[in-house]
Amino acid sequence: MIDDLMDATPTVPHAEWALAEIERRKVARETKERADHEIQQRTTPDGQIAARRYQAEIAGIDLGGMRIDTGRDSQGLIAGAALAAVLDPLYSVRWKTPAGFIDLTAEQIIGVVSAVRAHVQACFDREAELLVEIENGTLTPEMLEEGWPNEPVSEPAPS
Repeated sequence: MIDDLMDATPTVPHAEWALAEIERRKVARETKERADHEIQQRTTPDGQIAARRYQAEIAGIDLGGMRIDTGRDSQGLIAGAALAAVLDPLYSVRWKTPAGFIDLTAEQIIGVVSAVRAHVQACFDREAELLVEIENGTLTPEMLEEGWPNEPVSEPAPS
């Protein structure tokens, strides 16, 4: 009877394990390749600018006294809420901020998505400006830290 049970044991779990192991290795390889690419990018001027743009892009914004996350995941969530607000002007949502949940109307949601989109675009615009500075041979290390949205522009040192 035990031999009959052993013969009846399906081999599918082994195949599933093998497929899972292949997928795990694929994800690990892709993750390493992305990390290597990011390291390589940060060693070139345009890569450093892109990394700095991303840092500014995901830094968040203050809007009407509330802090709004501008990370990539949050941008997607905000865009989804905005689509719902456009489709239904009576739509409202309880949005989580670092200070807690707040109620937003459809009009307010559209205001939030507009502000986030403007912030993100300003980051890409600054990146484009700095790439022109590379082309012109006029990029300085200080420029990499100046002029990003929601960040103070440094004052020139008194002479």
